[in-house]
Amino acid sequence: MAMGDSFSFIREGSELGEPRFEAVRPPATAEEARRRGDAALRQGEFDEAFRYYKLAIQMDGDNSERYIQLGDAYAYADQPARALAYYQRARKMNPRDPEPYFALGEIYRRYGRYDAAIAHFKRAIEYGANNAFVQFKYAEVLALSQQYTKAVEAGRAAVNHEPSNGFYRFWLADLLEQIGDVDEAMQEMEIATLLNPEDDYYHFRYGLLCIENDLLPRAVECFQRALSLKPQRALYLTLIGDVYMLLNDSQKAEHAYRQAGGLDSYDRAELQRARRIAGLDNGKISIHPEDSAR
Repeated sequence: MAMGDSFSFIREGSELGEPRFEAVRPPATAEEARRRGDAALRQGEFDEAFRYYKLAIQMDGDNSERYIQLGDAYAYADQPARALAYYQRARKMNPRDPEPYFALGEIYRRYGRYDAAIAHFKRAIEYGANNAFVQFKYAEVLALSQQYTKAVEAGRAAVNHEPSNGFYRFWLADLLEQIGDVDEAMQEMEIATLLNPEDDYYHFRYGLLCIENDLLPRAVECFQRALSLKPQRALYLTLIGDVYMLLNDSQKAEHAYRQAGGLDSYDRAELQRARRIAGLDNGKISIHPEDSAR
């Protein structure tokens, strides 16, 4: 194939500033074509990327991975129908390769076809993609389809594969909290904060769980840790004030509220959500979001 016309770009050449075309050397191998496709994709040059990936297929058409690479490019460019077509080709070429099943599962999950996503993730795991990330993706789509028992099982599998990964523990804790298993959620969230001590959001969420379990002094400690990582965050100061209200220490509560000052619209929304999660919107305290913005 003559590649000079297909893969070219304009450079300023003459003294008059008139552009001239220079042919780009055609890739010598399929892997080189793939690398050029990756580079074009990173630059947002989708059509150019597609051409290079298709060239890689022409040069290495027996390799199912080339079809997955082109499918990934179409998925990245938000062209799911074309992505599905190339993932399906890869699956047919190598029916026991887990990668096409995982890719298909991702596409189906993204567009709300949860049953199809679940089936493909299960097949990916069956054919060897039994790792933390795939188990997490499987758990995620199970939760989206409200199959919570199976989602927890898959989430635990992700944690077991990578027990030192705080994110998987945090996600599992969040799911357990949603379904009412607060005790186990507390355990997982505590470990997540120990594994990610510099993440203020983890400490913040752990504090909310502590309020749910009536562990109020520990909740204050959690919010203070979050505050040490994000000093003067009005949201955290307000929640410290809320906990002191629950502890009937109005003096410390008022001090925290004064430190918080006014909340911006984002923190107001986050505060409303946090109070709902912690069960503070059920009359436990008589403070409203507007009252703490002072």
